[in-house]
Amino acid sequence: MIQNIKKAAKRRFLGWGFLLCSLFFLGQALAVAAQTSSPDNYVKDSDYDGLSDQAEVEVYHSDPSKVDTDADGYLDAAEILSGSDVLNPSDPAAALAGQLSESEESKAPSSVPWYITRAAGISAYLLMFLIVVLGAGMTTGYLYKYLNPVRSWLTHKYLSLAMFLVLLAHMTALLFDNFINLRLKDILIPFASDFSPWFLSLGILGFYILLAVIFTSIWFRLKYKRAWRSVHYFVYVLFTFSFVHGLFLGTDSQTLAMRLIYISTSSIFVFIIIYRFIISRIKNRSYKQQNQYEAPKNNSI
Repeated sequence: MIQNIKKAAKRRFLGWGFLLCSLFFLGQALAVAAQTSSPDNYVKDSDYDGLSDQAEVEVYHSDPSKVDTDADGYLDAAEILSGSDVLNPSDPAAALAGQLSESEESKAPSSVPWYITRAAGISAYLLMFLIVVLGAGMTTGYLYKYLNPVRSWLTHKYLSLAMFLVLLAHMTALLFDNFINLRLKDILIPFASDFSPWFLSLGILGFYILLAVIFTSIWFRLKYKRAWRSVHYFVYVLFTFSFVHGLFLGTDSQTLAMRLIYISTSSIFVFIIIYRFIISRIKNRSYKQQNQYEAPKNNSI
């Protein structure tokens, strides 16, 4: 009887939860589509050079569809940083730059680290989402319908290691990015940088939470299960920090695709938390009721 009540409660919760999340996602998607359709709310960078189209047209007077407006072999962003005229291929600064040796020329600002940072940041966030979903599937047992426990655990483990490596690439690339100019202490110490200190610090704190989770998973999981489980709950804090960090600092956050990704992943994340909370309450209640039914009936002295 208890099992039937438990299954009915699960089905009821899953049905209503799926319906509410679907309605929420649909409403947010429509709101985002309406918002991003307005030019005033959309930061567009057609040539992906780190300069918005609005800035190129109104401030620098360069061509927003070309990374090198004057075709002198130097990116518009690099010329702006060096003080060169982006519209004059014979500008003295550009002519002087053409006489530099190859070793000196390699020091010119490059957009490659910026692309690596963006790609690695998005990849780390999506891996974090997959890890949370897999972890919830292992805890509830639903994942074992498709993967056996060993493969599920190995998949969860290797995705976590992959996320750690991608996150290292994200942080390392920032050190070589000449547009933000972050130092080593800026990406390791919270609030050490003046560049969006709160949102940047959330990313740094998330990195340390990930280190703690990986460390306890490797050395504490078998010997100190309670400590490992307590630290593992901080994965939900890690995902929240990653979400806020990426949403407010990510260059691509204003695009429709990334907005939809953030909305869908955060909606599923909230659903997982509510589901796990309710299921744990149901399990505790059924466990207490079962103990009452199994109480000794012979009370004779």
